[in-house]
Amino acid sequence: MNRKSVAVLDVRSADVTVLIGERGVNNTFVFKGVQTHPYDGFAEAEFFDLRSLQTAIVSSLEGVEHSCGDRIREIYVGVPGEFCKVVTRRHLMSFQSKRRISPADVGALFDGGYTEPVSGYTLIRRSAIYYVTSDKRRTIDPVGMVSDSLEGYLSYFLANDRFIEILRNILEEYGVKKIVFLPTSLAEALYLIPSETRDEYAILLDIDSISMTFSVVCGNGITYQSACSAGGGHVTAQVFADEDVDIPFEIVEAMIKKINLSGRDDEKSTIEYVDKMRSYTLPMQFLKEKVKDGLDLICEVINKCLELCGDRNIEYRPILLTGGGITGIRGAREHLTNRLNKVVEIVSPNLPYYNKASQSSLLSLLDMALATKRENSFFYKLFNGFGG
Repeated sequence: MNRKSVAVLDVRSADVTVLIGERGVNNTFVFKGVQTHPYDGFAEAEFFDLRSLQTAIVSSLEGVEHSCGDRIREIYVGVPGEFCKVVTRRHLMSFQSKRRISPADVGALFDGGYTEPVSGYTLIRRSAIYYVTSDKRRTIDPVGMVSDSLEGYLSYFLANDRFIEILRNILEEYGVKKIVFLPTSLAEALYLIPSETRDEYAILLDIDSISMTFSVVCGNGITYQSACSAGGGHVTAQVFADEDVDIPFEIVEAMIKKINLSGRDDEKSTIEYVDKMRSYTLPMQFLKEKVKDGLDLICEVINKCLELCGDRNIEYRPILLTGGGITGIRGAREHLTNRLNKVVEIVSPNLPYYNKASQSSLLSLLDMALATKRENSFFYKLFNGFGG
């Protein structure tokens, strides 16, 4: 790969994607190659089948390398919410006299804020929710400001050691030399949510096939995060809960994407799906009711997350929904809004042809990987200062 490109591995709950890309004009991207392969997934921070995971990752790597004609020696790996812990700290650092704050001061503030490692987890990223100077000015970038103290409300992102071990073993066995782990939730927060919205508080909800991550975002950090094994696959599973439905799971998923929960249909209406082998039919009302039952279960989980968070700053904030779990179901957003009594908005990448919520994690990780590579370059540190 050339020096401008990065390789990203996005690990989702039902598939993995490898992407090689670089920065384009107007903050867009240029894609060199992308490959997605399904695997058995994970739940409760445990992979169901490591061989399935390895096969999917290796197949994706081989596919991208073949299309690009180049070897991947360095890769940025997204850590899903179920394998990532967020720790917040408030830390104050005083100076002997007033002076300009340097990047080294910011780095020292972060170092002083995280002094007690969490067993079973490794620190992979740190970011500031906000900083406060001695005159009580709140800022997200204190470098260059004059103050005799610097206080930070800081968030630290820790990856599950077992996740790191599994992914590192797979990638190193393949031949990847350098592996950098990134928190997927933070990448999505910084890429999908405008900075002016993050200046206050925002709720980001990433619902995937069998996993969801609930994050409270502020500034350039996350103040609270909760992840659990609930997603779009559980909505589909409701169709099979009480009825003897003899239709393949993936066919039912496709049928659900054809309905509109907000639409009015005749009681005798049916939904039909035709594949190469045969046709399948289900009553429209039956399918809608089952999907609503599944969405209600998702709502119960969301309400629990809101209750456990207990932050009054988010009481009147909309829920920003992303991920491919339920955003493809027409009328799902409206159903969640009504059940939660809270505005739900779908957020996705602002890119032509890639403006789907299912692409959010992949493109967010690409954005963070490119920014990280740039910030770690010698010339960037030379002109912007070392530290931080």
